[in-house]
Parts: sequence; C-alpha cells; structure tokens
Amino acid sequence: MRLFRDAIVFGKKVVIADVHLGLLRFYDRYLIEKAVELAEKFQTLIVAGDLKHLGKTGLLNEFIERVAGICELILIKGNHDTKLNFEKSIRFGKYGIFHGHANPTDDVLDAKYWIVGHSHPSIYLNGVKERCFVLGEVNDKRIVVLPAFNDLCASTAINLEKPVGIVFRRYNCGDWKAILLDGTVLRF
Repeated sequence: MRLFRDAIVFGKKVVIADVHLGLLRFYDRYLIEKAVELAEKFQTLIVAGDLKHLGKTGLLNEFIERVAGICELILIKGNHDTKLNFEKSIRFGKYGIFHGHANPTDDVLDAKYWIVGHSHPSIYLNGVKERCFVLGEVNDKRIVVLPAFNDLCASTAINLEKPVGIVFRRYNCGDWKAILLDGTVLRF
C-alpha cells in the first residue's frame, strides 16, 4: 500500500474519497479529468464515499461514464450519496474500504487495513490548511484516512479540532501521523 497524490494505491487499485461533485459545478470537469488520469494508470478506481455533494448531482453521470469506460469503477456510499445504490463497504483481501460516517460490514471491520474517507483531514500550518492523510494503528488494525479528493471541500484541521467520523469517535488518535500530499510526515 502506498500514498499517491491524494489517493492510496494497493496492487492495481487506487482509492479516492470525497469527490463532492456539484459542490461547485464549474469545478466538476476538473475533478473528472483528475479521476480519468488515475483511471488510466490503474485497473480499478474505488470512490470511498461522497461522489456527489448533498442535494446536488453535478456531473455525476459523466464522471461514472468516463471513468467506467477506462477501468473498473467501484462506488461506496457516503453520507452525501443519498438516493444512490452504491456498496456500503467493500473488502479486498486484507483491505477494508468504507466511507467512515457509519459502521461498515463485519467482514470489512475484520480487515487488517482500513481505508476511510469522510473526515477531510488537514493540518493548519502558518495560517494555511494543508490537506493530509492520517495514518494510525489500533490493536492489529492499520488505518488510513484519506484527504478529500475535491480540494475545494472544507477540511478539518486535525491539529486544532477533532475530526468527524467513526474512526475518530472510537479511537484516541493522539499518536497518529499526518502525511501531507508532498510526503511530509507530521505528528499531531
């Protein structure tokens, strides 16, 4: 498993979260092109929730058609994906993927690695919020919280406030790491 831009890669699969199509409709085309670029590099693209923004669809169908025309596309339901029939969570061997606003299925909870979205983590540095990954361990689980794929989404500065989501409600994350998109590792 490795970090790649604002995504995570394992095998020939890439996982993103929190696309939020429709948040600002003019930005949807950029997000589609960014996802297409990933789809061209991997066999499977997994969206770990919130493909669309609550109450808006944006260019949802275009996103799905373009990406699914290049690689396998797996969509996991997030709290913003109302009225969409996506997977609740999914497991690939030792990797369990879910959005993070609600509990995943039991088989995903049993996975060694959890890949989660929902929290939109960032770090506040010198007056600026920088999107980041959050990496931690709990018992025998390794957890990766993805940054929002849509860089216009509001983010939670994890060094100033507690992020939302079941991972942060359940576990003490004080000794976890934040990794900026440029690879800089920080503790929070």
